[in-house]
Amino acid sequence: MINTVVTLIKIFLYCMVIVGIWMISSNYILYFLKVIKPRKTFRNNTQVSSSNMYKHIKRLILIVYGKDDDKKVSTFYLISILLFFLTFLVVIQRTSLIRSLVFAIILSLVPYLFLRLQLKQIRVEGSYEADILINEFLNQYKLNNQNIYDSIDETIVKMKEAPVMKRQLFIMSLKLKEYRRDEQLEEIIENFVYAVGTEWIILLANNIYIGITDNIDITTGLEDIQKEIKQAIADKEREKRINLESVSIVRYLTPVLYILSIILANSVFNISFREFLDYQINTRTGFNYFMLIVIMTIFNSSLLILMKKQKFDI
Repeated sequence: MINTVVTLIKIFLYCMVIVGIWMISSNYILYFLKVIKPRKTFRNNTQVSSSNMYKHIKRLILIVYGKDDDKKVSTFYLISILLFFLTFLVVIQRTSLIRSLVFAIILSLVPYLFLRLQLKQIRVEGSYEADILINEFLNQYKLNNQNIYDSIDETIVKMKEAPVMKRQLFIMSLKLKEYRRDEQLEEIIENFVYAVGTEWIILLANNIYIGITDNIDITTGLEDIQKEIKQAIADKEREKRINLESVSIVRYLTPVLYILSIILANSVFNISFREFLDYQINTRTGFNYFMLIVIMTIFNSSLLILMKKQKFDI
């Protein structure tokens, strides 16, 4: 028990030291991440260049939380760094250097994994709102005399049955009112495409971009997208879907089994909870198994979320 208390005190002190270092050096680190020059990529591609991680994280935060301010990006990096160092400093006392680094790297990626899973959920739910978005936007485009900006704003007001795409449209609308250069407009459209990552959103984004830059009527293009979405919906209804709902029990199975192992250790082997916790945390073998359980739980839960439902596309 004393060892556990000492470990918690060490973790607290490590947190204080790392937060202090971050407060001193965060401005320099974030500046360095900002100035890394990204590779030139196709504007309508849903893949993000890996050479500019700062821009990538900022885009994920914008899509998930609706804000892309530097404070949120700074918080993301702080949490990731804290998880890495805390995990490494705690685990290195109980296992080898290589395992400590592996555990630390995996757990430091949890904030990024969380953002990616949130993005996955937004993409899946938003993709099934395609027909509502296209129908409403086309109607508003005709009613507002082919004015892109007014059509987007009115679509946001009217589109109550598609909350995900309503939110992404709202984010894009705010940015469209602020942009001054063509590069900014391209980035706004890229963010909108990346939020859903489907073929139909690329077609819609292309039409919006052309309508803004060239000031031409895009009614025909929107009607073509509408037809393709209707056809895709009809095809989807005829397909047999694989039901993965029963697999979700695995998500709850791991913590239940872990709690049962504690109960069985007490009832069968007469091991108290304090002794069980001491073995689990303060011995190398027990701690290795505990970290393996944590990592596999994160991996399995993420996999289940990714497999549960696929995006709708044309």
